[in-house]
Amino acid sequence: MLRREAGRNPQDQRMAHLVGELSLADDDFRRWWGDHHIASRTRGSKSLRHPIAGDLTLDWDALTCAGDPEQQLVVWTAEPDTLSHDALRLLASWTATTTDHSVADR
Repeated sequence: MLRREAGRNPQDQRMAHLVGELSLADDDFRRWWGDHHIASRTRGSKSLRHPIAGDLTLDWDALTCAGDPEQQLVVWTAEPDTLSHDALRLLASWTATTTDHSVADR
């Protein structure tokens, strides 16, 4: 994704500085960047650690807008009947509770 962003605006000095900094600091990054491989991924899975909900394994899908390919909507989901699914439901309930109180206070 970094390479794709860098390719969209090759004159971006901040991006060039970041790539240079990462290249100096990490041999693997320097090798990967030099390979010039751009992977376009539209789905995947990621493991995350939420400070309250704990370890989560989430699937993601990136939907690109046909009218403006620079815009994407990324949707994160969890397999039903998993700890990750339960954790997302817990986090969603907090949001619903907060929203309900905000409306009631008006």
